[in-house]
Amino acid sequence: MVESAGSVKPMGETDPDRNGKIGEEIAGLRAEVAALRDRLADRAGSAASYVQEEASSVAGAIREHPATATTLFTLVGAIGFAIGYLVGTQALENRSPWYRRYY
Repeated sequence: MVESAGSVKPMGETDPDRNGKIGEEIAGLRAEVAALRDRLADRAGSAASYVQEEASSVAGAIREHPATATTLFTLVGAIGFAIGYLVGTQALENRSPWYRRYY
């Protein structure tokens, strides 16, 4: 039931085997993080080059067909304005003006 004083370890003292295992785990984790960092750097570079290629192809298409691009941007803008207008009027109908609260 009661442990003898000889079997209890002081608080500051740790097992050297355990410290070695923890050190190995930390080294393994650092190696994994370094490998992940390298893979992410490669993927980020390839993603950046992909975006650059796509942007250049879009710019080329806009240069070749300026009227179509203008029509497309105008249409997208009008649709966005209409959606914003509808959302704004819905929000206005749900609120009563401040001066009607006092009647």
